[in-house]
This record gives sequence, structure tokens and C-alpha cells, in this order.
Amino acid sequence: MSTQTPEAVNLDADLQRAIEHHQAGRHAEAEALYLSIVQAQPYHAIANHNVGLLAGQLGFHDAALPYLRTALSVNPDEGQFWISYANGLLAAEQAEHGLEIIESAIQRGLDNAESQALLARAQVAVAQLPQTPCAEEMQHVIALYNAGQYAQLESATRALIASYPESGFAWSVLGTALQLQGKDALSTLQKTVALTPHDAEAHGNLGNAWQATGQYEQSIESYLRALEIQPDFAEAHGNLGSALVALGRLDEAEHAYRQALTINPAYAMAHFNLGNTLKSLGDLDGAVTSYRQALEIVPDDAELHGNLGNALQALGQLDDAAASYRRAIALAPDYALVHSNLGATLQDLEQLDEALACHATAVRLDAGNAAFQNGLGLCLNALERQEEALDAFQRAHDSSPMDIGICTNLGSTLLTMDRKPQALDIYQALVELDAENALNYNNLGLILLELARLDDAIAMHRKALQLDPGYGKTLLHLADALTAARDFDGAVDCQRQALALDPESADLHNRLGIALQKAKCYDEALLVYAKALEFETGHAIVHSNIGAVLHDQKRHEEALEQYRKAIALDPGFAAAHLNMGIAYRMLSHYDEAIAAFNQAIALKPAYLEAHASLGATLCEKGMLQEAIASCRAALAIDPQCAPVYSNLLFCLTHLDYPDPALLFAEHQKFADIFETPLRASWPQHRNDRDPERVLKVGFVSGDFNNHAVANFVLPIFHHLSPSPRVVLYGYYTNVLEDDCTARIRELLHHWRPVNHLSNTELAAQIENDRIDVLIDLSGHTGINRLLAFAHKPAPVQASWMGYPGTTGLKAIDYFLCDRFYLPPGEMEKQFSEAIAYLPAAAPFLPSAMSPSVNALPALQNGYMTFGSFNRPNKLSREVIAAWAQLLRAVPTARMLMGAMPKSGTFDTYIDWFASEGIARDRLEFHPRTSTEEYLHLHHKVDLCLDTFPYTGGTTTMHALWMGVPTLTIPGNTLPGRVTACALSHMGLTAFIARDTDDFVAKGTYIANDPALLANIRSNLRQLIENSAMGRSEVIAAGLEGAMRAMWHRWCEGKAAATFEIELDSHEEIA
Repeated sequence: MSTQTPEAVNLDADLQRAIEHHQAGRHAEAEALYLSIVQAQPYHAIANHNVGLLAGQLGFHDAALPYLRTALSVNPDEGQFWISYANGLLAAEQAEHGLEIIESAIQRGLDNAESQALLARAQVAVAQLPQTPCAEEMQHVIALYNAGQYAQLESATRALIASYPESGFAWSVLGTALQLQGKDALSTLQKTVALTPHDAEAHGNLGNAWQATGQYEQSIESYLRALEIQPDFAEAHGNLGSALVALGRLDEAEHAYRQALTINPAYAMAHFNLGNTLKSLGDLDGAVTSYRQALEIVPDDAELHGNLGNALQALGQLDDAAASYRRAIALAPDYALVHSNLGATLQDLEQLDEALACHATAVRLDAGNAAFQNGLGLCLNALERQEEALDAFQRAHDSSPMDIGICTNLGSTLLTMDRKPQALDIYQALVELDAENALNYNNLGLILLELARLDDAIAMHRKALQLDPGYGKTLLHLADALTAARDFDGAVDCQRQALALDPESADLHNRLGIALQKAKCYDEALLVYAKALEFETGHAIVHSNIGAVLHDQKRHEEALEQYRKAIALDPGFAAAHLNMGIAYRMLSHYDEAIAAFNQAIALKPAYLEAHASLGATLCEKGMLQEAIASCRAALAIDPQCAPVYSNLLFCLTHLDYPDPALLFAEHQKFADIFETPLRASWPQHRNDRDPERVLKVGFVSGDFNNHAVANFVLPIFHHLSPSPRVVLYGYYTNVLEDDCTARIRELLHHWRPVNHLSNTELAAQIENDRIDVLIDLSGHTGINRLLAFAHKPAPVQASWMGYPGTTGLKAIDYFLCDRFYLPPGEMEKQFSEAIAYLPAAAPFLPSAMSPSVNALPALQNGYMTFGSFNRPNKLSREVIAAWAQLLRAVPTARMLMGAMPKSGTFDTYIDWFASEGIARDRLEFHPRTSTEEYLHLHHKVDLCLDTFPYTGGTTTMHALWMGVPTLTIPGNTLPGRVTACALSHMGLTAFIARDTDDFVAKGTYIANDPALLANIRSNLRQLIENSAMGRSEVIAAGLEGAMRAMWHRWCEGKAAATFEIELDSHEEIA
């Protein structure tokens, strides 16, 4: 830091030169010098005066006034300053104010020929102003004011304004009348100020109006303007102090009050407010002095005596404080706060009986005041009247549940009386005060469990059990905490111990059944539930829980029977209706499921799970608009429910978007809600930026089981696992495990079952594992963990194959696909991620249950059979209409539709086809069935017809493997390009139509050339095996190359950017 100081301005020399320039008519030079002096010394009287004169000489009369006013305020004893300011006001056409100034000057002794001439000029100028009320009219309203007749005063001043609309006096009095009646006077006082801009009182009144509305900054401006006009305006200084206090500017407020008192030492309110301000600033002695000075002026003010007592009490001068409080009470017997404060002071003086009487009086006067109840409780505790003390503390806590002192006092009393606290702070205080009280640990554990602090909760309950092993409720609470921590075996053990204490309790049998179910001991759980029903046959919850076990065992029909029994016992049991709906949904009985969910919602309108389940079911049924409405209803209940938001986005992907930006915007909203609050806490990744080192690669999925995604990644893992350049981590977010799960676990180097972890905990696990590249395999599908990705736990993050579209998250850097799936230059604007192009988006692994390809059915049947195996939620009137158009063009053709719901008929689709002129006998429907039977159905199909805008995916690949190509219309979003992608890899672009007309034309042409289809059918498996999709080793190498390219960019400090891995080189080419 420099120690030099700027060269001092030679003000006297500059002033002399400025005057010389001024006298010589060199105005610019004079102005520059005057202003430099004012800048260096803002209150230089002569410089301000002369620059004001110069501005007036140049015709800038309004600009001159602030300088002339400053000169006068700095040195009011200089007569010329009065003359110049008055002249300036007259020149600026402010005649009334000019008259006031010259009259004040004369009153101060400046009585000479010049001042008298100026007075005459001002009087003439004022006489020429618009008319003002006469003396008699003004006296009338003044009399009304003095009589306190404020309503009549308002009427009289409004009448005056009607006659004299520009009368500042009338507007000012109207503002006063409105304020005295508690009416809004703001606009009236603003008008007054506009008419009398140099009336200090008008500005002061306007400041009061601003302050009354809580607009303190504006009030301060008004007070400061008043003080510019009238520096000795004591009330303006005092009111300015109050506004500054309201803004917490206490030092400035103190200065304002002291200014007011310098002008008017008898200003009692300023003494009082100064005392309050000093007390807030910690100057208790100063506060006492101010209060006492105020009391010398108004000795009978109860509030002053009360505040003086507070300051004295804070100083420890208890006898004097008590005397002040007693004087306040003598003046105001119902002053509840002073009664309470006197009680506290007497308690400190150990005069407990008198203190209790004071506290009781305070509570009687204001029973809802938490502080008064708390004071009463303290006094009662001192008198060892604990029951009454507890009641007082509880009432205080009810009135002010977040008051730390009250909670502490309540906890202390509850500890002494062996009562249960009700809040975390209370229990934390209790376990520190009494470490041997088991109940306190038990209840603290309950609170910690509710806050998801599972390890702490378990520790508290174990401590409680250590202190009191026979307390059954602690065993149950510990079981709940262990269950939340997914220690199901430990929870079962606790439930057994609790049941041993009360072996004939149906509820305890039910709780043990729940624990066994969570531990996947399903058969034993059913036995325990059956035992519960022996003790209480009409236990609806037990029946519902039996249904839940049967659901987990996939015995859905039996589960339904149990839910029916539960509902028969308790028709209002909303959870049973929800569970029934879930069972129906698992059986693809969508209509029944929808009815059950709606009944659950009718019983419990804010039932989030029911709305969410209804939305998912409606989506599966293809009732997309209704599904979307249900998802939005669920989000209205809980806007932070990310799984429901993902379900909503999944539903939205099935809609046709004229402008795909709308779908992208919905995904961005997801990021705005869930990711934006986390960005500020993204970690600074410490991963070693060696571009060629072994990479830790994590894959996050809930589909590492017998699922399409697992079938896609299994061959990739098979090829990546031996690579010396990567270490593979699997983060499995599901509880379901099967043979596919086992195969994946064997291929990955590190296996992390993480379904029990929160998103924050999962992100921490990934960060602790020091993952370099983290890949999401779910997108917005079920059991996704996008919110863990939103924490940005790895330096490079990507999304792949699980979801046909963007995640919307900025935390995910790349989306992995291929150029047929997402043609370069066409859809990048629909993604928040950069695009990483692989040789193929994903490999295809045929099912081991696939039968051999048969001959083209049309050759034997003599007619063409079109087919579709897409799920119902991809079907729509528009899709059926396009298919029907083709069926009309090929009148002998038939349509086979698989994957249909099991329940009910297919009347909806039959009706849709009928409305398009397609008879029922041309349609064949098959319900959703086993994989083996589903694949065999392809033996009956010649050509598959695709859905739109959400096309086939795995179904398209299965059909191709079975020799059946699919006729498709690509869409303008990613879900509409899956089939086109597969066909392009096989070289079957002739099956890709531009639009519906082309769809019909191509379909007709293909149907009329069965030999072409027969030839393709016999060669399709070879086409697949030769394509990039059939060569998993190529995709695996491409993925490894892509991950290395991403890693290179991060090591170089570059942002994610789109690039492509070529089929042969696997190197970054763009």
C-alpha cells in the first residue's frame, strides 16, 4: 500500500484565480475552478456562493439554487448569501420561498435598502401568484384542527381545494387531516410537496407518510430534503432517526437523535428513542441517561419507566430496576410486559412469592404471550412447583415452538419429571443433561429417524436398550431404524424380541411379518401374518400386508383376493385400493387398475403414490393425455418428486411434437427444478489428469436384470472387462436379482448395490470411488438416479441407451448414439448434452429362445399378414388410421397385434379400425405373453408396421432377427428414429417412409412382391450379424475410444463437444 498522500489543493489561490476569471467574463475557466474547490471541500461557502451566482448569470437558475442554499446553510451570518439566495429563488420563479428567505433575512437584522428593495420585488411576485385562501378561510380550518374535529377538517380542506386547487396550504392541511384519521395521505402529501417544494414541514409530513407504509428509504429522502430547507427542523431529525432504526442503521440513527436534541433539548421523544438506540448498541449507561432525561420532561410516561427498568436490569442494578418497573405499573396497571419484567427482577432478587404474583398478572393480562408463560414457568420451577411449571412451558412452546430458550426450559422440566420431549433440540439437550435416561435416547432416536440420520438414530435406540433392555417400544423403534438402514435381519431380530414380551399381540405379529417380508423371508412372513389373524380376525392391514407379500412373490391373483378382504373390512382403506391397483396393473388389467387408483384418490385426494401409479398405468394403456394429467396432479402434491417428473417426461416422449423444442423445454424444466440448486456445490474433481492412464468407468442402472438394457450391455461388458485400460464399476439401483444380474456382476470389476442409498449418498459413493467416466443407462425411465448425476460426482458423465432423448441435465456431458439414430446436424438442439457418435448406438443380443426363421407366411396363406408387437401406449388413432389406409390398399391383407392387455376385449382398437373401414375378421389380437411365445408369433407375420411418433425398439430388432422387417415413418424426435436406425444399419432403407402416403405406397409395393420379402426374410440374420449392431466387439471398442476421447478433453480443460468414432479406426475424427 502506498504511503504517499495526494498534493493538497491550494484552495485560496484557486479561489482568487476563479474570482479573477469570473470578473473578467471567462466563465468556463471560473466555473471549472469553483467546481474543483467544491469537489475538494463540498461545504466551501464562498465557492458554492460564487458558482451559484455564475450559474444564475448564465441563465441556469434552478441549477444555481443548491449551491446558493449550501453557502447559506454553511454561513447564515453572511448577509450577501441571504440576498443572493433570495434573488436566485425569484429568478427561478419560486416567489413564495424567496419572500420567506428575504423576510427571514430582515428578521435576522439584514435590514437595508437592498433587502427592502428585494422584499418589495418578492411581494410583487407573490401577489401575482394564483389565488390562495383568505385569512378567514384559513382560520376556520385551523380552528377545526385545534378542536380535534378531523373529519370536518377533511371536508373543509377539500372544499378549499375545490376553490383554490393550487393552494399548498389547503393540500398540506388535508394531508394532516387524513393522517390524523389513519387514512392514506401519501398522494395528498406528494401533491403538497409538488406545490410547495421548499416547505420543510411538507417534506417532513411526506416522510412520515412514507414511514407509516414501511417505505423507509423514501422517508429518509423526504426528511433529508426537509433538513436541506430547514436545518434546525428538530422533528425531521427525530423522525429521520426512527427511519434509520427501522433499517438497522443504528449509528446514523443515534447521530440524528442527537442532532434533534441539540436543536431542542426538551424533545422527549428524541431522548426516548435515543435511549432505545443506545441500548440496542450496547451502551446501557448511555441508554439510562437518555431515559432519565426524557423522564425529566415527561415524568409520568409508563413506557419510559419500563424501558429505564430494562436498562437498569441489564446493568445488574436490580433494586433500581424494580423501582422503575413499579413506577411504570403505578402509571399503567395493565402494562403486562412490565409485570413480567418485574417478576424476573424480583426472582433474581430471590423474592419468589412476589415474583410469582407478577408473572401471574402478566399471563392474566396476555395469556398468549410465550415469553410471559416462559417467565412464569421459570418462577414455578424455582418454587419446585413442577407440574405447573411444565404446563406453563408447554403453553409457551405451543405459542412459540421454535424459541430455543423455551425449548430448553421445557426439556429441562421434562427431564426432571421423566416426560417425553417432542422436538429434536429438546431431546439433544436432555441426553446431554441426563445421560442415563433411556426414554430420552429412545425419543431422540425417533426424531433422528424422521430426519433420515439413520446411524445416529440406531445409536440412540441401542443406547436406550442398553439402559433399559425390557422396554418393548424401544425394540420396535430400533427395528424401524434398522429397516430404514436396510438391515432387515437386524430388524427381524428386534421384532422377535418385542413379540416375546407380548406374544399374543396381533399388531406385533403384523410388524414381524413386515420385517420378514422386507428380509425376503416370504413364507415365514405369511405364517406370521396368519398368526396375527388368529388373534384379530378382522385386521384389514394384515390382509393388505399378506397381499403385499404375494405381490413380491408375483402371485398377483392371490394378492388381489387379500386386498379385497382388506377393503371389505375397511372400505376407506386407501392404501389397500392402491395396492389392488398395482396388482391389477401387474396383470395388465388396466381398466381395473385405473378404477382402483381412482378409488384410492377419492378416499385420499392428496395421495401422491396413487396419482403417480394412475399416471404410469394410463401411460401403459396408451391414454397419454390422461397419464400426463395424472403426473401433473402428483407433482402438484409434491413438486419435488423427481420419479414422477421423469414419468411425466417419459409420457411426453410419446406425443407428436410439431416443434421438438417444446419437448426439450420440458426436460430443461426438470433440470431447473432439480439440478440448478445443486450446481453451486458441484465438487472440484481431483482426478489425476493423465490422459492415458487406466480409467475408472461407472455404469448406473436399475436394469441389471432380465431386461432389454441388460441384454444390450452384457456383450459390451464382455468385451470391455478384459481391457487393461479400464476398470468397470456397476452401481445397481434395483433390488431385483436374477441370473442376468449374476452374469453382469461377474463381468464388472466392482459391484455396488446402491438401491438403499439416497441420491446424495450415491453421489458421495461415486465421488469416493474416484470414478473418471460415469454412464447413466436409465435416463428418465424407472428407478433412475439422475439426481445423483445432478450432483456431478464424476468429471465426465454420459447417458446411453436407456432413454430415447436428453436428460436435460447440464451435469451430463455426453449422449451416446450413432449417426443413424441421431443424424448429425438434425437434432442436436434437442439435447443439453454433446453427442458422442459410436459405430452403433447399441448391440443386439438375440434371445436364446428365438426359434429358427420360417418361410414367408404369405407364400402359404395367399395373403399378406401385417403385424405389430409394440406396447399399447404407442398406439393411437393416427397410427391405426395409417395402418388401415394400407389395409385398404391391400384388401386381402390381415393385421396381427401382439402385446395386448390381458384384461377385457380389444374393442377400442376394433372400433378404431372399423371407423377406418377395416372389418373385425381381418384383425387378430394376442395378449402379452412369454418371450418364447412372443417370438413364435413372428412365424405368422410377413411385415411389421411401426408405430409413430414413438417407434419400435427392441421389438423391431426381435422382428428383424425373426426375418420380419418393419415399415416405419421416422419422426422429428429421437423416439421416432429407433426403427429407422436399425433398418439403416441393415441397409433396409427401402422400408423407411417419408410420410403416411409414402408409408402406404411402400407397404403396397412390398405386399405385392412377396418374393422380395421372402428373400429378405431368409437373409436378415446374416445382415444383422454383419452390421455394426451385430458386432458387439466393434461397439465396445468404439465405446472405449469414445470414453478416452471424452477423458482427453477433460484433461485438457475443454468443455464437452460433439465427436464421432469411426467404425474401423475407433478414433476421434471431429
